[in-house]
Amino acid sequence: MTPTTERHRPPAEYRRGSREVQNLLVEAARSLFAAKGFAGATTRDIALEAGVSEALLFRHFGTKAQLFERAVIDPINGFIRDYVEQWMVRSVSDDTLERMVRAYVDGFYGLRLEHGDLLLALISAQAYDEIDDADGASPISRLLDELEAVPTREAERRGLDFDVQIATRLVVGMVIAMAVLDKWMFTTGRRRPGRKRIVNEMVGMVLHGLAGP
Repeated sequence: MTPTTERHRPPAEYRRGSREVQNLLVEAARSLFAAKGFAGATTRDIALEAGVSEALLFRHFGTKAQLFERAVIDPINGFIRDYVEQWMVRSVSDDTLERMVRAYVDGFYGLRLEHGDLLLALISAQAYDEIDDADGASPISRLLDELEAVPTREAERRGLDFDVQIATRLVVGMVIAMAVLDKWMFTTGRRRPGRKRIVNEMVGMVLHGLAGP
């Protein structure tokens, strides 16, 4: 390695381990995808933001779409899969419909607190074909298909009558809107409702919509 090469190599590439470099790339990608969208955030920009070479980005993630999947889809994917696995094994006598809805609404809303740019990145990228499957399915639509298993099961066991496909997406849309448009929802200068109050109201709306008044 020549002195010139060493001097111009981004510092994160040779002073940090592989896992830390991946974390830097994921955080940089999430931020830039949220700010510029999928098409606007180039791999060069992401690598520069992370402080590593573009070649190292491709070595770790292969393509920009795979980096998007890791940075933006994986946290949502993990939450939905854990939720489905947890609730599909419970007996109907173990929990109420209210507890099932609250676990989802509060958990999904909490993703916004943990990953501030996550939902913005997802929304800004949803228009680009590069992240879709060959059949046109987006990453989030695949996850929603999996999520339908829980309300389908509960509707059958509790004798509820609602359109599972549409209801699932309405609930997700409500939670995403409250998370992403948070600063637009409340007048400046007035006391802002806390997370618990917001979650309680969303849960109440879902329960009345699913089970009737």
